[in-house]
Amino acid sequence: MEFGFTLTILATIAAVAAGLFNPIFSLMVYYAFAILRPQQLWFWITNWPIERLSLCIALVTIIGWAGKGFGNLAGLRAIWLPLLGLGLYLLGGAVAMQISFVSQERAWDALLLQLKIGLMVWITVTLIKNEKHLHVFAYLIAGTLGYLAWVFNSAYYFEGWNRIWPIGFGGVDNNGIAMIMVMGIPVAFFLAVNTTKWWIKVALFLAVACEVHAVLFSFSRSAQLGLVIVTATIFFIALARLPRKGLTVAIALVFVALGLRLSGAEVRDRFSSIFNDAADRDTSAASRFTTWSAAWACMKDHPLGVGPRNFNLISDQYGLVRNKSVHSLFLQTGADYGIMGMIGLATFYFATIFKTFKMASSDTARRLVWPRYYGHMVCISLGGFLVCSIFIGMESIESGYIISLLGLCTVMHVDRIAQSKPMGEVAIPELEQVPVPDKGEPLPA
Repeated sequence: MEFGFTLTILATIAAVAAGLFNPIFSLMVYYAFAILRPQQLWFWITNWPIERLSLCIALVTIIGWAGKGFGNLAGLRAIWLPLLGLGLYLLGGAVAMQISFVSQERAWDALLLQLKIGLMVWITVTLIKNEKHLHVFAYLIAGTLGYLAWVFNSAYYFEGWNRIWPIGFGGVDNNGIAMIMVMGIPVAFFLAVNTTKWWIKVALFLAVACEVHAVLFSFSRSAQLGLVIVTATIFFIALARLPRKGLTVAIALVFVALGLRLSGAEVRDRFSSIFNDAADRDTSAASRFTTWSAAWACMKDHPLGVGPRNFNLISDQYGLVRNKSVHSLFLQTGADYGIMGMIGLATFYFATIFKTFKMASSDTARRLVWPRYYGHMVCISLGGFLVCSIFIGMESIESGYIISLLGLCTVMHVDRIAQSKPMGEVAIPELEQVPVPDKGEPLPA
């Protein structure tokens, strides 16, 4: 614990000292804190103003970014649609807050958090501009999420304490934490496949194992469904892209066997209850459908929204208990931010997946190779996030934005290379001596 406290202080000092001249460094520390949540990870220092450290790092990043001429706008045209969606989402929140008849103070507090995230999104896409930055960003995401999973597993096995269930972590309940773990699995897996250093491979595959098991003992059915879809997608892509088909199948069988063994009867029974008919659903499962109906009714009554996080204050008017949240990201957003806000948020995530998938299929990505891995992991990660978000309504979780940014910045980088000079006419430094694979050639292991 003392190590964690010391590391937090040293990282903050380094970020503040370097951020004015190298805002990329302070930006990475900011995102590390956003994922790790030091004030919760090392809970014994909760009374220490750790939150202010993140604010200081953000301010230093903004000042350093301004000193760099507010970043580089080259390549933004490749991601205009996701950025437009995010803008509509924030605009919807601002409109809903202004006309809110419930609590403008609560609406402003919730919207301010989203505006902060939106500002950091803009700073990120204009600061990250080369392959080195992208690799640092990717490994930061994998490392911090893997470390969180390791902490959860260590507490579970060595301290006899399930840290995720029933109180969650960092202000997020067990469903939200499990969803974050699901999102981390593709990132760690594809980085492990892409790297040639054995010790990094081992560490990343260990992170995958810890994240999978954290999902299992979170007892979150929505995350378990996301886990099944994510792992199945990874398997089929690995089977199609990697050269050792037999080894891929063998590893998948071992993974399934270990998963079933470690899940236990309680986890299996809870997951199977997803498919129960209406008469056999438990209270928790049935409440999801009830909250969906309530949110839809609120959207019909208030198409411009009732204000960010204000639906909870009037949920009793729609047949729910007071302060009840909607168990769906987009329906909660629709009730709070209005239809425009809901469409904007959906556009941001789905357009990010589309742009990233398209980038991973481009000729430039094929020649560079690594962007294809990044494209696969971002698309699968966000796909798992969207599956989980059907049953979880937590727009404040920043991990979805962070992984989206990794994909969008990769799209921008590949587009800048492709547009710099016509392919084949002038040598592009990053493509020099890179062989052009045949269309059917698999990715190297």
